[in-house]
This record gives sequence, structure tokens and C-alpha cells, in this order.
Amino acid sequence: MKLFRTCHSTWRAQGCIGLAVLFMVTGYGAAFAQEWRPKDNVEIVVPNTPGGGNDSVARLIQRILQDGKLVETTSTVVNKPGGGGNVTLAYIGPKAGDAHYLGIASITLQLNHITGRSQYRYSDFTPIANMIGDYVTFAVRADSDLKTAKDLLDTLKKDPASLAVGVTAVGGANHIPLVFVAKAAGSDARKARTPVFQSTSESVSALLGGHIDMILSSVAIVAPHVEAGRIRVLAVTSGKRVGGVLAQAPTWKEVGVDVEFSNWRGLIGPKGLTPAQVAYWDDRLGKVVASDEWKATVEKRLWANEYMNSKEIRAYLERTDAQLRTALTDLGLAK
Repeated sequence: MKLFRTCHSTWRAQGCIGLAVLFMVTGYGAAFAQEWRPKDNVEIVVPNTPGGGNDSVARLIQRILQDGKLVETTSTVVNKPGGGGNVTLAYIGPKAGDAHYLGIASITLQLNHITGRSQYRYSDFTPIANMIGDYVTFAVRADSDLKTAKDLLDTLKKDPASLAVGVTAVGGANHIPLVFVAKAAGSDARKARTPVFQSTSESVSALLGGHIDMILSSVAIVAPHVEAGRIRVLAVTSGKRVGGVLAQAPTWKEVGVDVEFSNWRGLIGPKGLTPAQVAYWDDRLGKVVASDEWKATVEKRLWANEYMNSKEIRAYLERTDAQLRTALTDLGLAK
């Protein structure tokens, strides 16, 4: 390189070598650094049993990495459910500096720490990427008296206790948007009744059976029921309209409520990964989301294609953690 071509004398050569070392230390010499590559099997660890949303994302990533020959070694999906994700975190946590282990993580990582359900914070790990987002729908039965998002805002303001809103966890990912919307209406989300269901399918059944007034659920869950004419979506927490069968559903911003919310779903690694290790996964996962298979599957499953690299997801987590703490404090759940 030109830098070394100008160093002819001994003292200049020594000075250039020292300068090159300085560049390496400060990061300006990244081009000289040896690229990290995995030498052993790569594990993508899922905090749930096979078949769920997190598992589907993990297996899609693994398949594209393997079939596209994007990694130099084998890769496997390992399911370690339990403890609200803590089993997976406890498995990855001790493997500091080892980039062969990646864990599927979501907004639950933040929520569980804020509520005291987990000792692990996102900063205990290396954020690697966000792969998709899940927007939350405010959905009612097709024959509900709540015809529009404005009707919901009026009810939240005047008589929130009259509402029964089905959730799968108090303070969970699908419950948080209700806090923001209720606050915008000048109300308190705690005044609404929030029966908790074991699964979103149970909450959908309760809604269709007339046992509750509304559910907060992902786009993918409600879309088939919207298409069949059984459910109507009052609003979505996306930044722009989702489209497809939900094309008629407005965003909250369209209604005049400044709420945009996504349940991120991505990858974390152990703490202490080097810049070269992180750069490797930035490159490989960037190629994953650029693949035709990834794009087709994201569209088919109605996921939001919200890829963020390591730098972007770290900044996102730092920015949203305070917002989530405020929401959970409003619910009386923050520790």
C-alpha cells in the first residue's frame, strides 16, 4: 500500500510500523486485520420448543446459511426452552468471546429484565442483528360495536373498565402498545380488564366466542380471520399500512396517535465478541436477508422485514429500553 511505499529509511520504516499498529488498535487498520471465520459447528439457540415463531426464524436462518454455503462449517438449531427464555440466556452467557453461539432473542429480553423476571439484560450479551419485526393489531369481532380506532379511544377515555382485552402476558410484548394508546387517550391501561390466555389461539377463540371485546395480536395471527370476515382490525402499530388483507386497517399514526411499535426478533451472541467476529455475522446475516428465500418467506408469513445490523440493533435497544421501562412503570410492573 502507498503508506509503506513512502517509508524508505530505517527511522521512517519504524515510524510507519508504529503508525500501522496505532491504526490497528484504533480501528483505522481494520482492512489489515485478519477476518474471523468459524472453525466449529455454529449453534443457533432457540428459547422455545420447535414449531413456534422463534423456532421458525432460527430454522430459516440456519437453512439459508447452510444451503447458500454462507458459513464455512456446519450449523444447527438447538432448542432450549424454559424460564421465559432464561435457560437459553444461561446457556449462551458463559461462552464469552465465542461467536459460534447465537441465540434467538426478542423484546422479551428487555421486558423480562425490566419486570424482574430475569437477571439478564441485553447489555450482558452482544447484539448481533434484528431479523424481523411483528406489528401488533388491535382486533375485534367483525360485529363489534367498536367500529373504528376512534371508538376505541373514546371507550378507553370514558369507560376503560368496560373493555376486556385478551393478552398472553400482562406486561408482555402485545400488552405494551395498549399502554401507549391508553395514555394518548388520557386513560390508564390498568383500568381495562386484561384476561391472560395461554396462547394467542386461545385468545382468538375467546374473542370469536364473545367472551372478550378485543385482542392484541400479531398481524400473522389475525390475518386469516380478517380474510374470512370474522375479525376486524381497528389499527396496527406499524409505521405504514401493512397491506394485503389488512390494507383497510389504519396505522395509529393515521388516527392521530403517535404510536409505532414492533416486537423485534433477532440474534444475540455472548458478551466479549471481537469487532472481527461481529463483522463476520454482519456480513453473513446481511446476505441471508438479501436472499430470495428470506424475502419470500417474510412476505408469506406476514413478518415485517426490519433487518438491523449489529450497530443498528444496539442503538435501537439503547433507545427503546427507557420507553419500555416507562410503559411497565405505568403498569406497576417495573422493578
